[in-house]
Amino acid sequence: MEIKKVYAVYFSPTRVTKKYIEGIAGRISPDFEAIDLTKPKLREKVYIFKNTDLVIFGVPVYAGRVPSVPDGMFSRIYGNSTPAVFNVCYGNRDFDDALLEEKDLCEENGFKGIAAASWIAPHTFSDKVAAGRPDGNDEAKMSEFAKKVKALLKKDLDSIKELSIRGNRPYKEVVPMPYHPSGNESCTRCGNCISVCPTSAVDINDPRKTDNDRCINCLACVKNCPSHSRNIYNPMFGIIIKGIEEKLTADRKEPEFFL
Repeated sequence: MEIKKVYAVYFSPTRVTKKYIEGIAGRISPDFEAIDLTKPKLREKVYIFKNTDLVIFGVPVYAGRVPSVPDGMFSRIYGNSTPAVFNVCYGNRDFDDALLEEKDLCEENGFKGIAAASWIAPHTFSDKVAAGRPDGNDEAKMSEFAKKVKALLKKDLDSIKELSIRGNRPYKEVVPMPYHPSGNESCTRCGNCISVCPTSAVDINDPRKTDNDRCINCLACVKNCPSHSRNIYNPMFGIIIKGIEEKLTADRKEPEFFL
């Protein structure tokens, strides 16, 4: 393959997926270009890639699937038999059908998968789950994966077989969580939550409020609130977190490669 440009294309509300995707891209080419789909305005743009580009995609896993955002995650991103590497980050449980879904969405738009990987990140709802990831072992795995991708790039694209990824079709059904973050009386209206929300779910006129139909519970607003005003204020959510921590802190999941 003749690769002239490497791109890191990711959706990363809490910035961990960004670390992984930019880390992999940088190990392949220090001159990579990043496209951050977390920002709604950047998702509105149309991107067309050449067959001499390499695109490294990455998203977090929400309920076993690719995050559902207005107008679709990759709906305006097109390839021209463009080699691609697919990645997902999940909170130490499982990535279920998300990696397969990402592959399907991108390949429908003209990309050809040559490799894929799953990575572990702190759980969206609890930093106790997979705390400190990516760590040194993950960094070593990123280097190993990038080395394998670079080896694939020496081959002719047509000689690479269909990429097989663990997952199911139809994809896992998503059951929306009925609880969403909001601000309390300590809100200073600083606007941080508005600027980091990837779906424009925070009310511009009253940042204490959240549009529950648009909110995907990424909790970027909670993690970036300097006054700690925003949170999910429902007793049931605390019970959910307790159950998650009991189930997911005992074992350490490791990255998985598909080549």
